[in-house]
Amino acid sequence: MEKIAIIGLSCLFPDANNPEQFWQNLTNEKDATSATTVADLGVDPTIFYDPIKGKPEKIYFLQGGFIRNFPFDPSEYNLPAELVESLDNSMKWSLYAAKQAIQSSGYWGNRQVLSKCGVILGTLSLPTKKSNQLFAPIYQQTINPAIAELLQDENFRLAALPTTTKASPYNAMITGFPAALVSQAFALSSNHFCIDAACSSSFYAIKLASYYLRSRKADVMLAGAMSCVDPLFLRMLFSGIQGYPENGISRPLDKASRGLITSDGIGMVMLKRYSDAVRDGDKILATIAGNGLSNDGKGKHLLSPNSRGQILAFERAYQEAQLSPKDIDYIECHATGTLLGDTTEFNSVETFFGEHQASPLVGSAKSNVGHLLVAAGMVGLAKTIHSMNAGVIPATINVNEPMGTENSVISSNNIVRTATKWPNNSSVKRAALSAFGFGGTNSHLILEKQDEV
Repeated sequence: MEKIAIIGLSCLFPDANNPEQFWQNLTNEKDATSATTVADLGVDPTIFYDPIKGKPEKIYFLQGGFIRNFPFDPSEYNLPAELVESLDNSMKWSLYAAKQAIQSSGYWGNRQVLSKCGVILGTLSLPTKKSNQLFAPIYQQTINPAIAELLQDENFRLAALPTTTKASPYNAMITGFPAALVSQAFALSSNHFCIDAACSSSFYAIKLASYYLRSRKADVMLAGAMSCVDPLFLRMLFSGIQGYPENGISRPLDKASRGLITSDGIGMVMLKRYSDAVRDGDKILATIAGNGLSNDGKGKHLLSPNSRGQILAFERAYQEAQLSPKDIDYIECHATGTLLGDTTEFNSVETFFGEHQASPLVGSAKSNVGHLLVAAGMVGLAKTIHSMNAGVIPATINVNEPMGTENSVISSNNIVRTATKWPNNSSVKRAALSAFGFGGTNSHLILEKQDEV
């Protein structure tokens, strides 16, 4: 099976408007998460805050990763500026990241190539700020009379949500329109759609894009994922399922960690058949050698990961790549910081890689930016691509009590806690990345980087 070349990369992550800024933050061991503000939430967070988890309609954790001071110029896109201004951030971020990825690939302005380019994006099927503004009046038409009857106050009315721009009907199409908008703005092909495979969406999108390339339905593909959810809704959701750390400690790969930090952002890659990229003299950032997907099937609970499903994704990735786990120099773990999730992943890695006597270095960029949910894989991908090209693996920060023992695959011996030179002296670097989602959507991606002669 032909390998897929990554020839372009873009991102908009907390405190990073492009991959270079993100890499600088990683090498500086920066924690880009911060406390939720009124500007982030649209309302004073303390109104909803209660430190005791489990209370209805309350948030017990206020840390997050946010996109602030976003440098967006609507005039840069081949769309009516008034329309673009009325769109939700999910649409604006998609335009911004797509343009950046196309420019990174070297094909900006090349109409012949872009006309054969498709777009597949992972998006969350959850409300955004602008979609909430659009639907709030409809909700209130139903809710107002019901509450007025309960309160026996016929004049009761919920306060209207403040709006700064006219609500565009396109903001109702948060789960499908971003890819179509990108295609229209940059005159791409008709191959465009969005998917939601939970936290594995990035690698699912890349897998589907690879199919389009191998079947020659496209010559280049944009693939990636985005997390852009109404911040109050998101915090209510994860407080409700008790995904945040009650003890305030979120440290992926650390024994003391008890929950995750939810974050916003988007990342994209430009993909091309490897043989075509070599033929055309493209700058190849990395090569996808294997991409294993699986689903747990029926399990204990939607939020309970299954080690067998994760191991199946491992097996499929190495079968596709025709590689052994012993060939892997570094694993970028999913490692969200939750006790159940990290323990299950630890057991999966221990079982599969242990059986093959493989002991790669391991780490997780979620310690720097939090968990970008459907876009989590793009964070790991951006980190790993830069690491392979720089020959240095940045530290996984805030690991004070490493998981595992000295005899484990994941242990204090191989969790990268200080900047480390890439361990392989051969001409080919290899890394693996995992992304595991709610409901058991599992993915494991294998990257290669051939040293330039």
